[in-house]
Amino acid sequence: MKLKGSFHIDRGFVYFRNVGNRVLIGGYRNLDVKTEETDAFELNQVIQANLETLLKNEILPNQSFNIEHRWAGIMGFGENQEKDFLLEEPIPNVILAVRLGGMGVAISSALAKKAVKKMDEL
Repeated sequence: MKLKGSFHIDRGFVYFRNVGNRVLIGGYRNLDVKTEETDAFELNQVIQANLETLLKNEILPNQSFNIEHRWAGIMGFGENQEKDFLLEEPIPNVILAVRLGGMGVAISSALAKKAVKKMDEL
């Protein structure tokens, strides 16, 4: 990948970044929301096909590549869904920073900074 760093497109629904000389890419759950409302660890072929097309046409155009690994995850949402993350101290000296509404790759570093600040205040 010619560019180095972490990137988010499609309002943060898709992410990709360098991992050594490889590319980590994921997201697109917004393309098939109903199917993604599951507790099964199964690959979604609609999402996989779109990720692969993006990789081939936009991220690594005119380059050959092999896909080393694919994975599926399960989203965890609270009552507010993606509206609010949760940052609290449920018991003394334990900071909970969760419920990122499927946007963890995009916003986890900002939440981590807030968690560190909260820890410094303890």
